[in-house]
Amino acid sequence: MWVVDMEKKISDAQRSSKASKWAKHSIFLVPPRFKPMMVDGRRDSTVFKPQTVALGPFHHDDEELKPMEEHKLRAVGYLLGRAGKTLDALVAAVEELREELEDAYMDLGGEWRGENNRGKFLGMMIADGCFLLEVMRAADANPRRSSILNVKYEHGDPVFSWHSIQHIKPFVERDMLMVENQLPLTLLQRIVAVEGETSPHPTWINSMVLKFLLGKEAPHVTGGGLGYHPLDIYRKSQLKAFHQTPLVAAASGVVESPSPVAAAPRTQRGPITAEADKNTIHPRRTHLTGLFTNPPKERVTMPRSALKLSERGIRFVGGKTGFLDDIRFLGGSKGGTLEMPRVVLDDDTAYRFHNMMGLEAMHAGTTGNDVTAYAMLVKDLIDSADDVRLLARKGILENHLADNDDGVIRIFNGLTRDVTKYGNRVWDDLETHHVSNPARVLFYEWLAKYSWDIAVASAPFLLMAEMVQTVCAVLSYYPNKGK
Repeated sequence: MWVVDMEKKISDAQRSSKASKWAKHSIFLVPPRFKPMMVDGRRDSTVFKPQTVALGPFHHDDEELKPMEEHKLRAVGYLLGRAGKTLDALVAAVEELREELEDAYMDLGGEWRGENNRGKFLGMMIADGCFLLEVMRAADANPRRSSILNVKYEHGDPVFSWHSIQHIKPFVERDMLMVENQLPLTLLQRIVAVEGETSPHPTWINSMVLKFLLGKEAPHVTGGGLGYHPLDIYRKSQLKAFHQTPLVAAASGVVESPSPVAAAPRTQRGPITAEADKNTIHPRRTHLTGLFTNPPKERVTMPRSALKLSERGIRFVGGKTGFLDDIRFLGGSKGGTLEMPRVVLDDDTAYRFHNMMGLEAMHAGTTGNDVTAYAMLVKDLIDSADDVRLLARKGILENHLADNDDGVIRIFNGLTRDVTKYGNRVWDDLETHHVSNPARVLFYEWLAKYSWDIAVASAPFLLMAEMVQTVCAVLSYYPNKGK
């Protein structure tokens, strides 16, 4: 009977081995519903797709990425030759992590799983891991200074030479931030351990990845444990909660920890950190951790445009940092102040946000929703180019897009399309302020609505006053007739 068959399927589904591994997944294939809609109605998958190198199994067989496979094998040879280790030793060390590495990938295909495919999976992991390590080291091996890693490559090497790496680095950076194109950082940690026979400190691995992705703006980290993968650690670096304190020296003795790099002014990639904030965390700020709240039963009708809020007396102020969760609203007798991070928008903004938000959506319960919350807040604030210009004047948005201000609106509309909308604590605070100060809000509304009428009505009086002042000034030059 079909009911019995269905009951058996339900029971099997509940006992599925996949369910027990859900919490272990950190790398995902993006569902079609997350992919942004293009003008012709098709879904755009390019924001989640690597363009230069496949890292991990999901894009390993993409034809356009095949040319890099040869260079991955050269990277393995470079690493083993420099360390004086054998391939057997490296395989044995990585094989100890095989189950953990497999579990990191949700929906990993059967062609990679099980004993029959053990060699294929391990070979792919080793080649990809060694390649990523060599690229990061090559980028640091500046011939004009002594490299902390003491790595040298042939002058004509098409990938790892100093000349070549400057051209390929931006493309590898991009591919490292694709949510479908990730390598677990435990893999890199194990490979480095084989080189030096001791495991490097997690902060060293985290810092090496961030230094490659953010350069001089890479934050100093001390705790938090090893990141899941490059996208995870990059996302955390964009948040205030990620500690900005001096790096603890690696305990491995394999290589020295990267020397501390002072936070620089705002750029297109890293968080913006003021001089006074280099090594300081401000606990008094209200962060966006857990910013989403359940949809309230009733909401106060109020404008969400930055320009209209400004007309109601809300001041917008650029914060001291560029961390996406560094947002707070302060009510006050003069209308209230919304302090927001200083964020640079460029041609890389869309894919970086799409992938961070995709990770937040799929890695439920472990990453939070801070990036998504920021994107939704900005989307609500910018209804028009006038709103974008207002936030730019206040130092909150810096538009480096090739497009005009309308391009900023398109980016945030695209980022938040089809994203579930929940209550937002910032809006809750604004609405509470609105309700608790109705007289002041009405005054600002009246002032904004009739400002031109007031100006026109007062013009004759101002002109008359100016004329009287002029006449008095002229008369003061005449001699006193009484004398």
